[in-house]
Amino acid sequence: MTSATSPSSWQKAFVADLETVIRAKPGFVVIRERRKLSDDGTVPIQLAIQTSAIPHAEGGLALEPTELVEVTVPRSAQRPPTVHVTHPRFVGYPHVLNGLLLCIYLDPSREWSPDDGAVGFLNRLWGWFEAAAGGKFDPHTALFHAVGGTDHTDPSTPTVVVRHEIERGRRRVFFSRRSDHRFDMQLDDHPDRLSVPVVTADAPLPLGPGTTIFELSMTLDDPDMKRGGQPALGMRPTHESLYLVLVAAAKRNSAASPQPFVLRVPHPAGGTPHVLVGSVSADIADALRGGQEVSDPKIAWWRVSDERASVTTRRDSTRPTVAFAEREILLIGCGGLGSWIAEFIARAGARRIVLSDSATITGGLLVRQNYTEADLGSQKEAGLAKRLRAINDSVDVEVLSDSEGGDFADFDLIIDATVSLALSQSLSSASLTVMTVQVAVDPRTASTGMVLIKPDSCPETLAELDHRAGKIVGQDPRLEDYHSLWSPGTHDMLVPTRGCSVPTFHGSAADLASAAGVMVSLVGQQLLAPTAGVHLFSLPHSASPDTPASVFITLEPA
Repeated sequence: MTSATSPSSWQKAFVADLETVIRAKPGFVVIRERRKLSDDGTVPIQLAIQTSAIPHAEGGLALEPTELVEVTVPRSAQRPPTVHVTHPRFVGYPHVLNGLLLCIYLDPSREWSPDDGAVGFLNRLWGWFEAAAGGKFDPHTALFHAVGGTDHTDPSTPTVVVRHEIERGRRRVFFSRRSDHRFDMQLDDHPDRLSVPVVTADAPLPLGPGTTIFELSMTLDDPDMKRGGQPALGMRPTHESLYLVLVAAAKRNSAASPQPFVLRVPHPAGGTPHVLVGSVSADIADALRGGQEVSDPKIAWWRVSDERASVTTRRDSTRPTVAFAEREILLIGCGGLGSWIAEFIARAGARRIVLSDSATITGGLLVRQNYTEADLGSQKEAGLAKRLRAINDSVDVEVLSDSEGGDFADFDLIIDATVSLALSQSLSSASLTVMTVQVAVDPRTASTGMVLIKPDSCPETLAELDHRAGKIVGQDPRLEDYHSLWSPGTHDMLVPTRGCSVPTFHGSAADLASAAGVMVSLVGQQLLAPTAGVHLFSLPHSASPDTPASVFITLEPA
């Protein structure tokens, strides 16, 4: 690839727009220097911005009356210009990356609009200075703030899943290989696990951790580089001790394995330390095992999936499904609805899911049920249990034995996703102390559904509630599209397939999964505030325009 010899049309347009702004507001922004096109094709510009009018709040960034910034304009409009400073005054402040780069676009894909040109860019830059001087940047939420604000990982490296806290003073952890691209961090030793040393920094690393062992050692000795990378007076350099730690760890591990290490860095705002995983290559590790001298090994920073409870906010934490977290649930029926419901509550963080459905999985079911070709011939409960365990390591998945009795008092919730009248009647008398839910969709399209709720405090049985609900719905002409959910017969509704001697439910996987998702959210709301009643809903493409898309009929005792 040959380097560019002239600015792109986008760069020319951006600079022209910038000059227009400067002419319109003289003194607000001044172009101090416009340099030649860089070797990488970018256009570098130095701007002087008058910031004396920006108010300063306690804890905010102290600004000079005029701030000089270096702006780099890329060749393509797909990426925003970048801004950095050339002084150390901003080192360690939130949203200042590696001490120099100003993070004016937190999410460029959503915040950067090329159509706004230089005007939009300058507005963002001015807004950054206002927020910084006003102390509005929260260091607790600044991503990677403890290590310079940037992600140092190499995309080609494996991912380490971290779910355990690493207390101060711990010197070793252990990595178990889960796959070619995943390791899990463990606290206890095992012959099949890599021994991994823990290196603890005494202070945050606002300039980043470096790319070699020597650079890392310098940043550990002098995080702000105020002493030229030298340790404090009277302290020994870290380089030698860090090298010895890696040698000792490498000798504990087998040949041809890389040597990772965990870097534990205190967060500038306090609280849980940040965790990085660095590694030297297998070749370097083998040299260390053999006692060879290695000159400043390069560090590959591995990906870290940090799932510690102290630093993780679940993405569904504000949704109704949060009610399933840590619950124990019995799911009876693992077919068109149950197989999808089980997956959703497993992803929601249920502690224990017990499955009951001994029917065999056949090929025709894959059209609408949550199984794969590999499951054919298995019992539904076994195939689904395998899938749920693959989705969530922390969920305890069990299969209900036919020999087990009907005492369900240990569960937080029972979900009946069958079409069995006998089972419904059995559940009605099994327990009056557990919240019980019955779910169903229409047999022809699976696009209208019902969720019948019996709270644990409800004196009526599930069958009694179902009878009352069916009577109310059947007498309401507005709810005609839901009448089939209480039809007494099946010969008009269940469509036999060719070569099949029993009636067969129809509907697509998209219909069943959508209906199950609605049901799980509705049940989540009920777990938080139970009310006896029935939810009726229809998917957007199903019911007639005159049919209510969603309705709740209360069945609380009069």
